[in-house]
Amino acid sequence: MKTKTLKGLLSKTIVIILTVLITSSCSNGKKEVISYYENGNPKLIYYIKKDKDSKYKVAEKMYYENGKLKYEGKFDNNERTGKWIYYFENGNKFSQCDYTNSKSGIDREVYKVDKTKIVGKNDKVEEVTFYPDGSLAAIKIKYDKFEKEYKFFPSFRLLEERTTKGNVLNGESLSFYENGKVNSTNYFKDGMQDSIYVLYYNNGSTQVKGSYKMDNKIGKWEYFKEDGTDDGEELFSDDGSIIKSRNTGIMYFDKEGKQINL
Repeated sequence: MKTKTLKGLLSKTIVIILTVLITSSCSNGKKEVISYYENGNPKLIYYIKKDKDSKYKVAEKMYYENGKLKYEGKFDNNERTGKWIYYFENGNKFSQCDYTNSKSGIDREVYKVDKTKIVGKNDKVEEVTFYPDGSLAAIKIKYDKFEKEYKFFPSFRLLEERTTKGNVLNGESLSFYENGKVNSTNYFKDGMQDSIYVLYYNNGSTQVKGSYKMDNKIGKWEYFKEDGTDDGEELFSDDGSIIKSRNTGIMYFDKEGKQINL
C-alpha cells in the first residue's frame, strides 16, 4: 500500500510539473538563444510564437556573462509591453517601468546599486533617453522649483547627477566613476561654474581642488598626485587673472638653451 501510495504521489507530482512547464512554454513562446558569451553562457534570449507561416517575438531576456539576469520584458506587435525590469550585475534592481499604455514607459522606478531609490512612480518624468538595447541612459525629473537629471553607464551605474532650473545648470553637479566613487564635484549658478570644484582620482583621493566665480578660477588652486602628495598650486585674483603659475617641476627652454619662466 505504501509503495502504491508513493508511486501515486510521484505520478501526480510529475503531471503537475509537466503542466506548469507546458503552460510556461505556451505563455512565453519557444526559447531561442540569439547570442552567447565566450564562456558559453547565453547572452540574449528571445521567446518566439508561431502564427501559421509567420513567427513573432513575445518576450526577451538579456543576461550578464556570470549568468545573472540583466533585464526581461514582453512584446506585443514588436512593441515593448507590460512591465520591464532591469538588474545590476549583483542582482539588485536598477529600474522597472510599464510599457502597457506608453512606448516610453510609465510608472518608472530607478535605483542606485545600493538599493537607494532615486526615481519613484509618482515623480514627474520630463525627459528620458535610452541605449540601443532599450535600457535607461538618462532621465530628468521635474520638481516644483528645479529639475534633477541622472545619467547612467551601460552597466546601469550612476554616471552624472545634476541639478537644473529651467533646464539651465543650477546647484550641485556630480560625476562618478563606474566603480561608484565620485569623479568630480562642482556647482553652477545660471549655467556658469560657481563655488567649490573638486576633481578626484578613481581611488577616491583628491586630484584638483579650487573655486570658481562666474566661470573664472579664483583664489588658490591645489593639485595632488594619486598618492596624495602635493603637485603644485596656482593663485588667481577675484576677476580670474592669474597671480602665480603652477610649478610642476617641468622646465622649458628656448632654442638657445635658456630656461623659459612661464
